Amino acid sequence: MVKAAPQADGVRSSTEAPKFWSKDDEKRQVEYIELALSASLSPHATDLCTHGLTEAEQKKVIRKIDVRLLPILGLMYSISLVDRNNLGLALVAGMQEDLQLHTGTRYTIIVMVFFIAYILFEIPSNLVLPKAGPANWLAFLGVGFGSILIGMGFAKSWGTMALCRALLGMLEAGFLPGCTYLITCWYMRFEVGKRLAGFWILSVLTSGFSAIFAYILTLLKGKAGLNGWRWIFIIEGAITVAVCICGWFIIVDFPAKAKFLKPQERQFIIERINNDRGDAVEDKIDLKTVLRHLKDWKLYFWGINLMASTFPGYAYSYFLPVILKRGMGFSTTHSQLLSAPPYVLAAAITYTSGWLGDRYHVRGPLIAFHQLVTAVGMLITAFAKGNAVRYFGAFLGIGFLQYCIPGVLTFQANNIVSHSKRAVSSATCIIGGGVGGVLASVCFKSSESPKYTTGVFTTLAVSILSMACIAIMDIYFYRRNKAVKAGRKINEGLTDWFYTL
Repeated sequence: MVKAAPQADGVRSSTEAPKFWSKDDEKRQVEYIELALSASLSPHATDLCTHGLTEAEQKKVIRKIDVRLLPILGLMYSISLVDRNNLGLALVAGMQEDLQLHTGTRYTIIVMVFFIAYILFEIPSNLVLPKAGPANWLAFLGVGFGSILIGMGFAKSWGTMALCRALLGMLEAGFLPGCTYLITCWYMRFEVGKRLAGFWILSVLTSGFSAIFAYILTLLKGKAGLNGWRWIFIIEGAITVAVCICGWFIIVDFPAKAKFLKPQERQFIIERINNDRGDAVEDKIDLKTVLRHLKDWKLYFWGINLMASTFPGYAYSYFLPVILKRGMGFSTTHSQLLSAPPYVLAAAITYTSGWLGDRYHVRGPLIAFHQLVTAVGMLITAFAKGNAVRYFGAFLGIGFLQYCIPGVLTFQANNIVSHSKRAVSSATCIIGGGVGGVLASVCFKSSESPKYTTGVFTTLAVSILSMACIAIMDIYFYRRNKAVKAGRKINEGLTDWFYTL
């Protein structure tokens, strides 16, 4: 095994393989050292080498990565989110009557089976991604769930719809953790927040205006003998397939294998990531490594944080049209159209909070504040008197909710090192998001429509639980960072590396 000489004062050499790699991962440790040496690093280097790039050229490289990576991933994920969330819109457009979903718990089952499959396939999908390659795997998943969506447009029974939803969950399981994993591998820790927020904004806006698009598609009612709700699935599924095929040609690989960058640009990116957290080069992923990472309690706290973020989100997407129609008395058309405007506010708040988090290096308190306001908004939506006040509650809830998901993903990404742990952590975190979806489908009972008392108070409870988890983690991170400054501890196997609160 190749080892770098130890450095004075406990500082890890830039050419020394990080301690989070397993001892038998010799090939990647050699690759890491060769990459570091090719980047012209001295044994005691601590400053970022520019490789002949001026400051303007460095910014140009980052912008090149932004343009190549974020728009296509944001577009593909936003379409997948629309595919997942258009069930409530289809329900009020005639699906309930055609598939007899008013009988028993059929609609709840159709919502829930998606998330069961989604939860089960999160980690396996993220472990396949590095081996198959981001472009190959994410495009395959996208074309797959787009095709399933087209099939949903031809479902003749609620059982067939439930089967399609389960298959949709299997294929969509790896998409968000895969996108998150890839994005966080390209940027330094305090660049990730606004990038994930920007990535998420497109999905927020698309989700909001998907209601208007769904309404337009329902106007095709009667064409080819199909009801309007079927055209929602067929047309959106076809768009998904087309976009994800294009994505295969655009999505980039991990930094160490990026062919769209010049050699000196690639070395510059690798070194800045290594200086930030030491994991520009992939480490080995196997069952032993996965099980070792799964012993970290923080992964499950982030999962709870995301559960508390997705739970009200799915509730709003599935049940807001129903609340607007049955609870507030709006027509089907108006209930679909009025579902959109709150998402415009959400986009603005999401990016602003992402920027603030990066600017001031803070994650947990921002998430807790947003979750608190979201819970208050849902209480207003459910129990306030007067349609205007209740609709204001939807603005408040949706507006402050949407930051929570990229906020939590950034929170965990900032406090994780190594590709293998990043893959496992992003998957386990998003499993928590899937659990939130299951809870939403169970707690927001059709029998309690349109107030959904159980669901609303469960939202309040999980929000309080999430805020408690954030407080515990931030206290732990503060104490660990204090110990690192005193020279008593090291975090994540890296010298002078600090957790982000």
